[in-house]
Amino acid sequence: MQNRFSKYSLWLSIAGIIIAIGQYFTPLYNLNILYIGIVIYLIGFVCGVIAVGKHEKGLMKYFSLYSFVLIPVFIFFGFLFLAFQIGEK
Repeated sequence: MQNRFSKYSLWLSIAGIIIAIGQYFTPLYNLNILYIGIVIYLIGFVCGVIAVGKHEKGLMKYFSLYSFVLIPVFIFFGFLFLAFQIGEK
């Protein structure tokens, strides 16, 4: 059995995350590039769901599924940290 969707899931998710996060660290900020990164990430997530549905071997398929949960958690804690910083001023 090929791990085709697992590999697509891993690489598309990583590429989408790098593109989306990279927009905040570059002086050239373009909202369209951010949207492209998010779409690439979501395509990787869908490939991960397909890989789980096809029962592909390996752990690569779980990267996009875990990151789909962990990214909002990091965003939540980032906003929580920002709120604490604002509250101390």
